[in-house]
Amino acid sequence: MENIKRKALLVISFGTSHMDTRQKTIEACEKRLRDRFSDCDFYRSWTSKMIIKKLKTRDNEEVLYPSQALDLLLEKGYKEVYIQSLHLICGEEYNKMMNIIDNYRHKFDKILVGRPLLTSLEDYDYVTDLIKEVSLEDTKLDLKRSASVWMGHGTGHQAHASYAAIDYRLSRNSIKAYLATVEGYPEIEDMIFFLKKDGIEKIHLRPFLLVAGDHAKNDMAGQEEESWLSILRAEGFEVEVHMEGMGEFEAIQDKFVENLADAIEEDKRIGVACRDQDVEAGRFYGIGTGPGDSQLLTIKAAKTLDKLDILYLPQAKIGGESRVRKIVDPYLRPDLVLKERHFPMSYDSQEKRESWDAISKEIIDDVRHGKQVGFVSLGDPMLYSTYVYLLDRLIDRIEIETIPGLSSFSNIAASNNFSLAMDTDPMLVYPCTGSMEEIERMVDLFDSIVLMKVYKRCRPIIEMLEAKGLADKSIMVSNSAMEEELVYRDISQAKDLDSYSYFTTIIVNKKTYKANI
Repeated sequence: MENIKRKALLVISFGTSHMDTRQKTIEACEKRLRDRFSDCDFYRSWTSKMIIKKLKTRDNEEVLYPSQALDLLLEKGYKEVYIQSLHLICGEEYNKMMNIIDNYRHKFDKILVGRPLLTSLEDYDYVTDLIKEVSLEDTKLDLKRSASVWMGHGTGHQAHASYAAIDYRLSRNSIKAYLATVEGYPEIEDMIFFLKKDGIEKIHLRPFLLVAGDHAKNDMAGQEEESWLSILRAEGFEVEVHMEGMGEFEAIQDKFVENLADAIEEDKRIGVACRDQDVEAGRFYGIGTGPGDSQLLTIKAAKTLDKLDILYLPQAKIGGESRVRKIVDPYLRPDLVLKERHFPMSYDSQEKRESWDAISKEIIDDVRHGKQVGFVSLGDPMLYSTYVYLLDRLIDRIEIETIPGLSSFSNIAASNNFSLAMDTDPMLVYPCTGSMEEIERMVDLFDSIVLMKVYKRCRPIIEMLEAKGLADKSIMVSNSAMEEELVYRDISQAKDLDSYSYFTTIIVNKKTYKANI
């Protein structure tokens, strides 16, 4: 293996095909980060596959997608990866990046990610102060009543509020600047209303974009009627264009450096606190509870619950009842501190990530104060469990012990005398979150298959199994080992139900013929 440093610096941006602005913005930010974190080997990655493909075709230049970059770092043997995003907001591209990174956390000893430009309240104030300085410089020699106008990209993602938050700060602080977006809110029409209301005559038009690329050159300053330049002139404003991407400002470059430094410093602070405690060392336990019956907890799980100081209980809904609490309740001491925390079940990856991050920090704080802390998970904590997302954020920071639990499909098979696999037969555990075509392909490939997460596709899956003559070689169970358990030995009986429980599993064994139906 080549002689390299053990740490890698990976800088991830959206990317650009415009070389002029790339050098002034993306590469300028990268250089500042490389200089600051010189003990790391540097790597670049972009999140826009379209721009990556364009550069490959036009310039024969290879820029890696985030997953490709992380695969390369694994191949080269890096143990620690420090990642800085050059995205401006926690929007769609940033969340896409974070989803990729989350899949790699367990593969490295450490992955630290610096936040994008606008995350904390202090970040917003910092950027507002920069806009104020630039606007004062733009307008200081103007004889007419003037202001700067900043064009942001905008997003359909909930992070669109970032733009309104900056615009509000500008207005609240009486700064002669306005911000609107191409694809979001505030829109240019909203901004024009306030420009006229405030008696602005001259505008300094600027991109609120990392790079002054396509959007700046065309949507903002193009000669077409739809460009902001044309629209503002048609509305009677005198317009002066400034083609500086946000990445050109040293203050923005410094902010990205500071954000990564903050992540590294926080990691060090937690590590030192964990090592230097005067109190007895704490520990975190991930505890599998089994599928739903309190009697199915392992002896080790029950003994661990008995020695805890604090137990975290997951809630699917805010204020809702924790299903797993009912399972462990017989084993909980009266003086045990219970912390019920909401783990969102939505598709909003940013909401879920923020929840995991906040709960992980709370757990770390409890453990480094010498507490024995537990988290309980239905089934086995290492199988389709929220626990894994916590584990990725806690590992190497605190002492962790994971205690396995009985999986739901093992309980279903045992409770119903339904064999899973024998001898050298392979068995597939498959989450039915993809297409029906892919589910059917898996059923065709394996003699024994456990179909999990079927609740949204129960009816078409049952119909597919009927068509293949597998109805009598299948079993379907909802809420295994719980009070509301439902067992369908003839899966055809469940085809016309109005709804299906989230905790529904279908097991197929083509070599099993059920008796006593």
